[in-house]
Amino acid sequence: MDANYLKGRGAQINVKNRFLKGEYVSEHIEGIDEPLISERPKTELFFENPKNIISKNDSPDLGWMNSINPYQGCEHGCIYCYARNSHQYLGFNAGLDFESKIIVKRDAAQLLERKFLSNYWKPSVIMLSGNTDCYQPLEKEFELTRGLLEVMFKYRNPVSMITKNALITRDLDLLKELARLNPHYS
Repeated sequence: MDANYLKGRGAQINVKNRFLKGEYVSEHIEGIDEPLISERPKTELFFENPKNIISKNDSPDLGWMNSINPYQGCEHGCIYCYARNSHQYLGFNAGLDFESKIIVKRDAAQLLERKFLSNYWKPSVIMLSGNTDCYQPLEKEFELTRGLLEVMFKYRNPVSMITKNALITRDLDLLKELARLNPHYS
């Protein structure tokens, strides 16, 4: 195995962000080549305080209209992840930045409850992790997904989710209760 291989990271480089004019490169006009990444990047957290936690989707090829992503970016770092490119809209790149620069929405559950209490909310299925995994490693510490599921249960709102992490088993009590209620809305 290459000594420079970054074990545990799907991406091995920072790729160009198509939305930014400037970028760091390792090839210089002067002919001096220096590697930019010499060690595994440490995870950096960025805390966001959005006004709304639910993202609306109007794409005809997706089966859900509303989604919540309590985290943006993902420490799982799957090289095949379709969500990588979305990190570019935030000024990061789809390579190592996607895996190591994670945005955390700490008030996700409170924002969801506020939305459910508004006169404008009509109950409908909400997809957790439509873009990045809601059970990524940081979930052990922040428990944002658990908080969201508690609000979904309290208001009997249907939920679906995508994950690859066994941490989902921590929340089986809530998921079983939600399934027992069998809430269906269109």
